[in-house]
Amino acid sequence: MKSYTFAHISAREYPTAQLLDHPYIWGGVQFCVNVSEKPYTPELEAAMAAHGIEWLHCPVSEEPGADWLPSFADALPRLYLAFREGKKMIVHCDLGNNRSRSLVEALHFAVKHVHFPDEYKGEFNHLIYNCKEGHLPSIQELEHRITRMLGIFPNWSLLTEDQMREKLLTPTSQIPGRRPRRKCVVDSAPR
Repeated sequence: MKSYTFAHISAREYPTAQLLDHPYIWGGVQFCVNVSEKPYTPELEAAMAAHGIEWLHCPVSEEPGADWLPSFADALPRLYLAFREGKKMIVHCDLGNNRSRSLVEALHFAVKHVHFPDEYKGEFNHLIYNCKEGHLPSIQELEHRITRMLGIFPNWSLLTEDQMREKLLTPTSQIPGRRPRRKCVVDSAPR
């Protein structure tokens, strides 16, 4: 489990209805993304509703060769909008160690335009590791898509959720005159 300071967000383990009553962990949470392959039980859905937590299920498989981009394209725009609204958020998978952290690190890149330092299996962070594992496009391509998703190029306004999703799913090679960034930018500030 990991809490982050750039936003009101944590990467956690799969919750139980009883865990939602824990004020230190779930108190005040307004938005949750489940990237586990397990959907919520009716009991857990009822507990989420009782606590006023809006949630989104975007299943991500850790099987070799699994493509995470479609689920990330569903989750990242919603997380970004929740971030802009100042909501307290939790992203969870089964144990909160890889898939959830990768999604939070993608949000960190979207917000800060640098990578969050959180070494994982010899790589700078979970996101970079999973790009190299082939679950996501190359890190340079993903950086470029996230930048496009946010609409931060000149004369672009903040895009709608559907437009952001489309930008994340469209390869850079399909955009005339645009190439992916060539250098990976990392946040090397001490923590």
